[in-house]
Amino acid sequence: MALATAAIAACLPATAQIPLNLQGVNTRTPPQYTASNLGKRVIIRGVVNAPAFHFPTYTWLTIDDGSYGAVLQLPGRTTQLDNHHPGDHIEAEGTVDMQAGMVVVIPERLTPLGQKRPTALLEVQVRDLMGPRYLGRLVVAEGRVVETGATTAGPYMLVDAPDGPYRVFMPSPVAVPTLTLGDFRKGDRVQLRGVALQYCPQPPYNRWYEMLIANPEDILGIERNSIVPPLALLAATGVIVAIGLILWRRERRLRTQRERLRKTYQLGEEILSSSSAEAMLERIGDALAAILGVTRVQLFIYNRAAKTLDQVVAEGSEGVSISLSAPPGGTQAGAVACFHYRTLLVIPDISRSPFPMAEDHGANAPKSVLFVPMMAQGEVAGVLEMDQNDRARDFTADEQALAQHLGNQIGVALRLLDQRSVQEQLFRTEKLAAVGRLISGVVNELQAPLSSISDLANRALERAHNGPAERDVAAIALEAQKAAQLVARLVSFAAAEQEARPVCVSTLLHNLIEFREGDWKASGIRVRDLASQDHLYVLGSQGQLEQVFLNLLVHAEQSLAEAPQKVITVRTSILAKRLLVEIVYSTSPGSQKPEETAAVLGVTRSVIAGHGGEVRLVEKVNTEPRFEVELPMTSSRERTPAAAPVNATARDHARRMTALVIEPEETAQRQLLALLSARGYRVVPVGNADTGLELAHRMRFDAAFCSVHAPGLNWVELSERMHSRVGEFILLSDGYDPELSADFESENRFVLPKPVQEPELDRVLRQLDPPGPAQVVPIVKNGAA
Repeated sequence: MALATAAIAACLPATAQIPLNLQGVNTRTPPQYTASNLGKRVIIRGVVNAPAFHFPTYTWLTIDDGSYGAVLQLPGRTTQLDNHHPGDHIEAEGTVDMQAGMVVVIPERLTPLGQKRPTALLEVQVRDLMGPRYLGRLVVAEGRVVETGATTAGPYMLVDAPDGPYRVFMPSPVAVPTLTLGDFRKGDRVQLRGVALQYCPQPPYNRWYEMLIANPEDILGIERNSIVPPLALLAATGVIVAIGLILWRRERRLRTQRERLRKTYQLGEEILSSSSAEAMLERIGDALAAILGVTRVQLFIYNRAAKTLDQVVAEGSEGVSISLSAPPGGTQAGAVACFHYRTLLVIPDISRSPFPMAEDHGANAPKSVLFVPMMAQGEVAGVLEMDQNDRARDFTADEQALAQHLGNQIGVALRLLDQRSVQEQLFRTEKLAAVGRLISGVVNELQAPLSSISDLANRALERAHNGPAERDVAAIALEAQKAAQLVARLVSFAAAEQEARPVCVSTLLHNLIEFREGDWKASGIRVRDLASQDHLYVLGSQGQLEQVFLNLLVHAEQSLAEAPQKVITVRTSILAKRLLVEIVYSTSPGSQKPEETAAVLGVTRSVIAGHGGEVRLVEKVNTEPRFEVELPMTSSRERTPAAAPVNATARDHARRMTALVIEPEETAQRQLLALLSARGYRVVPVGNADTGLELAHRMRFDAAFCSVHAPGLNWVELSERMHSRVGEFILLSDGYDPELSADFESENRFVLPKPVQEPELDRVLRQLDPPGPAQVVPIVKNGAA
């Protein structure tokens, strides 16, 4: 290329030459980074900074002006440039060209301008040489050797750099395979002195920078990478083996702990679905033998009425009841102490126990015991006892933590068993009510045709008097009369369920207080009965009103668990022919659970609304919270058929439909709560997806509304895990896409935009399949709903 350029320049007329500084010569144009002045005739000046470098096909001479450098190139292995030595100030007239990515000037004339002081070495970092800034300049840098080798063009060395290895090259005009850059090994630290240049045969020309050196003395060793002595290598190997053994044992211990933790949590999930306490004990006994290595597990449940710890045993066996006030000796004393202290009790050696346990003798006497209090909603539901009969042992902190977690799971499972028992009773009640409604509808339809059959039979009997068909017609008339009487009795039976009667609220409240008073005294709860002694009547259902007031009293009782002063006040008053019942209870800060309160109000509100009244929770600053139930009064003799309310369909739907609302935004939650309550739904609002999933596992919801921004579990996984627990899943989304909504709803799920609009909500509610009896789990406390 250089020869062709020189030949063309010789044939063409002389053109104007451009004076350029060395910075201008090195200017490049992206994206290929070719020389901006490529092919132009220029005049440059500079001081020679290194001897000429000879390559097999060309020769280079480098100059710089104190700030930038440049390269002069002549073709072939010429010695013309050898006449110029470091310090010579020269002027070059020639053409700008490129050689393997490096900008060069092919001189046509070189003019000496005198002598100057040789250029001083410029100290730079290796990473600074990975660019065009110092091309053509004499530099010095330090780095660690990565690789050494040789090519036909000369030996090379690679040193480490942030963007990849940097190449150091010593060119040779002839092939000398045995030529090296010195006895350097990988890892040695060296000092490099040479000219920063570039060798990049392919565009773009912004890579593959290198340093040219004149002889091997330009590479100076600074730090040698010494060979590790055999003794040190042996010691290092021993240390590595020891560390590996320690890590292996640690990993094995952690793996064992993880496996134990996984089995414990799996056991906790399994016992939540146990059908009875006996089945729970059997499952725990089998699992803990493998998890903790204990030989026996015993379960004691707190009997609030008898003030005892009742042992759970297999069916057909007889368990013991431990008195909490006068416990016997042996391990039973430890169980009572654990219950009273509400904390774990570890006895590594029963012979040295501070409790009177030395009375336990025999083959089944334990040598070590761990007592675990089973906590549920802040109360001790019982005690879990783990015995070690074959040896004395001290339970570790991890084992104690696992045991406490398992004990809490058992406590929750026992509470769920009580709730399921009450739930089954509620289901049976709802089924009986459904049967009554079915009977009422059927018999009403049968009355008219039976009456017609009876009339027609009587007329036929008059015409067939003394005729051959008289006996048959008489039999028809008799059977029709019997059927009509049977239908009349069924009508009267069904009407009893649908007919409203006067209910004495005063007597009802006194009976409920008397019913719960024993448990309240056992829990330290004092009741103030300020209900009027006069007979105050309302028109409605005795059973429904009893259930409403019992739910409110039980919720008040549960709220007193952590209160310093446990007092429940029941008060009645009359305001403008309306009866007001107040249930006031003391509580401690933070003990109120809004989701439980909302669930209680959701269950009771529809019943009270069906009686023409309303129920509300009043919470004010510096006052005790209270439930207020307001009902219209009636006289003791009044009895009117229960008229269907204006929104009969919605109210009947409310008795059967329960909705879960998972919405962290208070405004959106209140709006959806109001819309669903107006349509007669029982509504349970929560603020995060984890709480909603927990409630879905405890009760059956007909519909679940979930915001896409609900914290906790993401809504996709929540929808999958709730699939079998809720009737329908409705996603509340800010960005509403109709096509996405159609795809989602094809899977029996729905999408509603926020804020929720009533027409859209009604569209979704109309597509919900009407369920059977309401699957509502009431709040349970001490076995009472």
